[in-house]
Parts: sequence; C-alpha cells; structure tokens
Amino acid sequence: MSLSKLIDETLLEMVNVRNEPVQVRSSTRISALVDAAAEVVDEVGVERMTTAMVAERAGASIGTVYRYFPDRIAVLSALSLRSMDRFLRQTRENILREKPETWIDLMMVAFDTNVEMHRTEVGFTSIRLGDLVSYPDIESQGIRSERIAGAFAEIITQDFGVTGSAELTLRLEMSVNMSDALVTRAFIGEKNGDARIIAEARSIVHGYLSAVPST
Repeated sequence: MSLSKLIDETLLEMVNVRNEPVQVRSSTRISALVDAAAEVVDEVGVERMTTAMVAERAGASIGTVYRYFPDRIAVLSALSLRSMDRFLRQTRENILREKPETWIDLMMVAFDTNVEMHRTEVGFTSIRLGDLVSYPDIESQGIRSERIAGAFAEIITQDFGVTGSAELTLRLEMSVNMSDALVTRAFIGEKNGDARIIAEARSIVHGYLSAVPST
C-alpha cells in the first residue's frame, strides 16, 4: 500500500530534522520532548510555544532540547511529522479493518480518522496535517496535502480500478485540505468536536468527491 511508502518517507524526515542520529537510549528522551511540545502547543498554540516551555514541561534542561533539535521550529516540525505519521498509520489500519467498498468510502475512512486524531492526539488540533510548520530543507518531498493525495490516488487506482487522472488527484488534495480546515474548526473550543460542524464537513467532502467524473 502506498501509504506505507509515505510513512517511510515521513519517518526519514523525522530523523533528518534532528541534530544527530539517535541511539536507543536517546529515543526515549526525544519522545518525551516531543510529547512535551504537544502538550505545550495544545495549551498555548504554535506561535507561543518556546523551547524553554518544552524543556520545563519535559523536566529537562534547555541544553537537552538543543542537543537534539537546533531550534523551536525543528521541535515543531518533529511534532508535526509525528502527527502526520500517526494519522497515516491509523488511516491504514482503519482501511484494512473496515475494507471500504468504494474509493469514496475509503476517503471517508480518512476523514473519520482525521476526526479521531483530533480527539485522541494531544496537540493535533493546533499542529494539523498541513504545512503549518515544516523545515523546507528537510521536508523536500513536496506539499503534504499533495503527497497524501498522491498516496490515496495510488490506492484508488490499484484497488478500485479507477483510472488515475490529474483531476482526481487534485480533487483528493482539495478534500484533504478541506477536511483539515473544517475538522479543525469543529474542535476550536470543543474538546470532542462540534458534532454539527463535523457532520456538515463530512457531507461537504463527500459531495465534493462524488462530483468527480466517472472514469
């Protein structure tokens, strides 16, 4: 499944955004720092997060943060990439479990996974799936929504017999962007998400994809 390839690329970017290769002993500390960043971002937002806040929340020194990450943007990029990685993994798991009958059903599984991530992944509502925070020199594979759409396009072409086209890929990318923005709106000020907005967003995305010409 092409999602697996995208997951591998994301993991590589997660490694490259750090200052140095990580030994097994260091991986736990890095995970703790990224967890701390997620909690801080969840509370104060991306713009106000500082490395000092991350260090304090993780119970570490500021030097420990800089040992692994060159600056606050690298910390945020690592968190953003981890969020994308977990979304992709959960989407793949949900697709394999639910076995959607049509390609639009598959995309609705992705939509529902997005909602699930907002509910269960600390900081996801603030960091989102897009390129809100990225390291251009490291994340050089292209715009995230485009990459996610490309992975879905491959699955749809291979598993549902749909002829791949530029219009299909564009529609998929726009649906990823719409889902990202609309679902985020549902979770602003609502811990479990505004059910009305989620339902409306789902209907909008479903209708938009249903309008793709038959191929």
